[in-house]
Amino acid sequence: MIIRLAKNLFLLSRAAFFSLFLMLISAGAQAETVKIGYAHGLELFQENETLKQTLDALQSRIRGVEFKLVSLSPINTLSEIKEQKLDFLIGPSNFFVEFRGSIPFTHLATRISANGKEPAKTVGSVIIARSDRIDLNTINDLRGKSIAASMPNSLGGWLAALREIHNKGHDPDAFFSSINFTQFQTPDVVSTVLNGNADAGVLTTCVLEQIEAMGMVEKGSLKVISEQPYDKGVFPCRRSTADLYPDMSFAALAGTPEWLAREVTVTLLSMPEFAGYRWSIDHDQFSIDQLMKDLGLGPYSYLKDTSLPGLFNRFKNEILIAVAFILFLVFNELHLRRLVRLRTKALSKALEEKERANEEAALTRRRFAALEKNGIISQLGTILAHESKQPLSTLSNYLTILQLHLGKKKEKDAFSEEILETMGSQLDRLNGLVNSVRNFAKKKQSPLVKTDLIEVAQKALRNYEANEPRFKKINFRFRSTLKTAYVLSEPFSLELLILNLIKNGYEEAVVNSKENPIVTVSISEEDDRYRLEVQNSGKEMSDKDIERIVTLGESVKPEGLGLGLSIIRGIADHFGADIKLEPGAESLPTYSSQNMKKRGVNMFDGLEISEL
Repeated sequence: MIIRLAKNLFLLSRAAFFSLFLMLISAGAQAETVKIGYAHGLELFQENETLKQTLDALQSRIRGVEFKLVSLSPINTLSEIKEQKLDFLIGPSNFFVEFRGSIPFTHLATRISANGKEPAKTVGSVIIARSDRIDLNTINDLRGKSIAASMPNSLGGWLAALREIHNKGHDPDAFFSSINFTQFQTPDVVSTVLNGNADAGVLTTCVLEQIEAMGMVEKGSLKVISEQPYDKGVFPCRRSTADLYPDMSFAALAGTPEWLAREVTVTLLSMPEFAGYRWSIDHDQFSIDQLMKDLGLGPYSYLKDTSLPGLFNRFKNEILIAVAFILFLVFNELHLRRLVRLRTKALSKALEEKERANEEAALTRRRFAALEKNGIISQLGTILAHESKQPLSTLSNYLTILQLHLGKKKEKDAFSEEILETMGSQLDRLNGLVNSVRNFAKKKQSPLVKTDLIEVAQKALRNYEANEPRFKKINFRFRSTLKTAYVLSEPFSLELLILNLIKNGYEEAVVNSKENPIVTVSISEEDDRYRLEVQNSGKEMSDKDIERIVTLGESVKPEGLGLGLSIIRGIADHFGADIKLEPGAESLPTYSSQNMKKRGVNMFDGLEISEL
């Protein structure tokens, strides 16, 4: 029994020792300091009522920390918040809209009237004037008057009243003649109005009732401008603003421990009523945001900026939409133009192809017609050559008989002999022509012999002069620095070729030359070939005429058949020569005898013929 008692006494003494040890440790430990910032001087009795009772409730409920109030300047609030490294902030709801984007925070609670139902409808403005100012009854009556207010950023003491003026269709920045900011609503704003130093003043809602209840002003000495209908169920105090806004907010700043923010929130919401107010859950801040936007304050200050950056910020969405729409129209226009251009190009190409096809079809038809004509003419020439053989033989026989008859006469008739000789020469030419036509029709090639091109050309000129009665009407010229120009050819066909060239040049010169028609035949040497040119003073052929002659063998003369050039081309092909039709000048070159060079007799296998 004694032993057991002693043991119990030992245990009790040990327990007491440990309790005393823990108390000493707790007393010796330093509590963590938690800073709560507040904007000093914004509202009446803020420190003595809201701040003190809230601080006492937090300190008594949350152990292990020491809560400390830090007064902030209402002017440089944001910079002081960053310098003080606060954990919590108590301030009017417009502060948090203004600070949004500058400091991160979380709303915990909003102060409302004890009998209020909506945290978002807790505070407004009451515009006061002396009762004897019978000229001031509505907001419109205040235009051009002087006014007193506490601070430019006071929600109830200034901003709510400005928005009411804005909602009435006025410009708040140009509404009053003068504004006097006194810093404190009481007694400064009230005394300024009562003394007549300002026509009207702005107070936060319920402040008028408080100062009248405290006897700071005589009841009835002040009146409310543009007073709203009283609705005790919604808001218990007199007011001038139709809209109401959230009151003071309690917010946790970035870096605050989660457990501490949770404990603070629970404490605030469980606090009893204090001085006619209580803490409630946070509410939508939309009305405050809209107020700041309408007045161009805080994050919406750019709305008052008329510079280009300010206007861009103000109408950024509209500008971006307009730019996007303009770009759409531009790109759409460019796209449509591209499509039109591509379509036009395709249509133009199709039209060109159609025109080209039509031209080719027409050309083909003309070629077939020319071939058909040439075929008919060739057949006709063959028939004429065949049928002319017998009459020519008869004429040749009769000519021989006449020559024998004249030869028997003793007296010689020179005139008759000359005529008979000329007739014989022409019959020989005609027989040669008929034989050439027959050979051409039979595709029979005459043997090529060594022929002097100069001699043949001069002979062709003489024959043309003898058979063309109009020969004297034109100036024929023969030019060559060569004494001889031997080529491989058939003499009669070569003469026929040159005759046709001379004939074409002659007819063109006579028809189209105004005066002094000229036809020049020239022969020159070019490398291993001879060049024969027949040039006239007629008009230049168009490219279309040259193409028609070269391609189809058509005549450019209304009465022509196109046979002359056809014969020329056939003979040139037979000799291996080239034939060209070129436009030339009316003035012709001349050659002097001093430039002539002696050349030996050479055989050349090429002949180039050109008609200009």
